[in-house]
Amino acid sequence: MIAFVAASPSIDRQHEIDVLQPGTIHRPHRVVAVAGGKALNAARAAHSLGADVRAVALLGGHAGRWVADALADEGVALDAVDGPGETRMALSVFAEGPLTEFYEAAPEIDEEHWTALEQAVARAASAASWVAIAGSLPPGAPPDAYRRLAEVARASGARVALDARGEGLRAGLQARPDFVKVNTHEAAELGYTTAAALRTAAGGTAAAITHGAEGMELATPDETLRAQPPARGAFPVGCGDSSLGGFLTALDVGGSWTAALALATGAAAANAEVPGAGRLDGRRAAALARQVRVF
Repeated sequence: MIAFVAASPSIDRQHEIDVLQPGTIHRPHRVVAVAGGKALNAARAAHSLGADVRAVALLGGHAGRWVADALADEGVALDAVDGPGETRMALSVFAEGPLTEFYEAAPEIDEEHWTALEQAVARAASAASWVAIAGSLPPGAPPDAYRRLAEVARASGARVALDARGEGLRAGLQARPDFVKVNTHEAAELGYTTAAALRTAAGGTAAAITHGAEGMELATPDETLRAQPPARGAFPVGCGDSSLGGFLTALDVGGSWTAALALATGAAAANAEVPGAGRLDGRRAAALARQVRVF
């Protein structure tokens, strides 16, 4: 089983319009809403790929209940931890030209909320082979929050995967996670330009850096591999999250790192074909994975 930890989940909404015009009214011709944030997107992708998945999420208010209901409708098991205020919203606007995104800040938490999340992670980790710690941190979280979560997960017997940015990533690396997956910009923020350098910094088994439409780079103790995706879809939001779900789905059943890289790349490509982060078709992702060039 794979446990995905969401300290700052969101309702992710995607609006599709023809042209973005500031100062005018827009009426989207398609709206998609999902239980989101990196960890929940990755959990949904892994579930679609056939993995045994459990999400652990800090949820608050009516929005938090919506997230819980959405996960239940999708068949994703959830351990909900009571949080303050209302779970945040993230909006992506697809129109002609560059993608436009609006990310609300999460409500501020206190030590009691964080302790409850750590306790929930410990319980989930006791039955998990992997614990994935992914996404941003809410205001009020401890400075070493992701290091603490990683240590809690490992103490319960699980391997740890990390997908974070900034100081959350820096602190999480101190716990020597077994696997780290970030995008090019998140790696560069901390001065890492290659997956091999990131793996050395993490001190774990493997590290991957995603490069958008250019594919992925994976460093293991034995080699550095690259994967070229078979196609590029129109919906990039959630591709990196889906790749994390793909990696862990393959690893959870004993797959090799090469197989995991191929499935991760196929999952990202399948994600890009449909609106809504992590809403991929598992069979399509597997078919695309067989077309991935790993070298």
